[in-house]
Amino acid sequence: MPRFRYQALDAKGSKTSGEADASDVKALSETLRGQGFFLVDATAEKPSPEEAAAAAEPSAASLSALAGARERTVPLEAVAMFTSQLAIMVRTALPLMESLTSLARQQGDPTFKAILLDIGRGVQHGSSLSQCCARYPKVFDEVYVSLLAAGEASGNMHTMLERLAAYLQFQRELRGKVRSAVLYPAIVVVTAFSVVAFLVLFIMPTFAEVFSQFELKLPLPTRALLGLSAHLRGAWYWYVGAAAALWGYAASWLSRPANVKSVHTFQLDLPVAGTLVRNIVLTRTLRTLAALVASGVPILKSLDMTKASAGNVVFHDLLVQVHLSASEGRGLASAFAKSPYFPELVANMVANAEKTGTLPETLAKMADYYESETDTAIKDLFSVMEPIFVVGLGLIVAGIAVAILLPIFELGNAIQ
Repeated sequence: MPRFRYQALDAKGSKTSGEADASDVKALSETLRGQGFFLVDATAEKPSPEEAAAAAEPSAASLSALAGARERTVPLEAVAMFTSQLAIMVRTALPLMESLTSLARQQGDPTFKAILLDIGRGVQHGSSLSQCCARYPKVFDEVYVSLLAAGEASGNMHTMLERLAAYLQFQRELRGKVRSAVLYPAIVVVTAFSVVAFLVLFIMPTFAEVFSQFELKLPLPTRALLGLSAHLRGAWYWYVGAAAALWGYAASWLSRPANVKSVHTFQLDLPVAGTLVRNIVLTRTLRTLAALVASGVPILKSLDMTKASAGNVVFHDLLVQVHLSASEGRGLASAFAKSPYFPELVANMVANAEKTGTLPETLAKMADYYESETDTAIKDLFSVMEPIFVVGLGLIVAGIAVAILLPIFELGNAIQ
């Protein structure tokens, strides 16, 4: 087992160094992480030829992983962690090239590792970090690259990286909230469908055989359920085919921009759920715009990038109008006030911020407010959906149980 000389940072950012035995750099990093340290650099006392070659030129495995990297995505969690760690290392005045190489070695994802090594080589050859990241738009979007470029121009790279890390953390949390809002009803619906399908397709045929042996006159609910069971068992493939065709048609229909806008408008106009959708989009829009404006990105360019990341066609089109208003010198507030989907509170706060010169701070506060409103909207949605799902599933199961039990009671009477 090779012995490594390493440099690491503790939770307060203080640098420490030492020596340790480990099978490789990744194992050393995990060991130090368990002790509360973040590995910055490690050098084997007798580096292997493979490690020396990897430090000088990309290996065959690295080139293979890099080949299609521009078309691949990397999990947001990995990018957020990388940005947070890079911010710590830059703040402690570690050289950028050394920081990138160290972080690349610790990546478990071969694609992201190859990307970071390639970025490091670009920096080594004189390109800026933002220019190198811009080569991978699927990993580092336009907002990320613009904030990096702003940090490079201002000379406050560590501050900008910390701001970027906070922004990515917000994106992660927002995705988690959206996922929780969608996952719960999806699980309930799938569970209900599975239970009903099992009862109708597998349990009912067994009872049908028993009932037929005694020539019972079955009640209407039982006859209806037995008929449904026989129909589904004989024609299930038609329903599967129809579902596949409907899925294909929906995908084709949603490929048209006008139809996507109709769906997004419908989502915003839904009772209860519409408030949640609006708050999610508002939070994302305000947070992105606040981060860009606070970093010194020109307002028109900030609006362009914000509309691209809105995630909703209705808000995208609204931000186009806001961009037009700003380009004509009329400010943002007047365009916000004309939209039914931007609350009056936003328009009033932005109007005041434009007068006082506190637009970045105001946008950030509004984003915080609507993020808390998103949490409230999710709770409200669950409070409405939960009793509906429970009662609906209970009625379905109770109906099936009644259809099964009625003839069983009659069978008991007949035997007596």
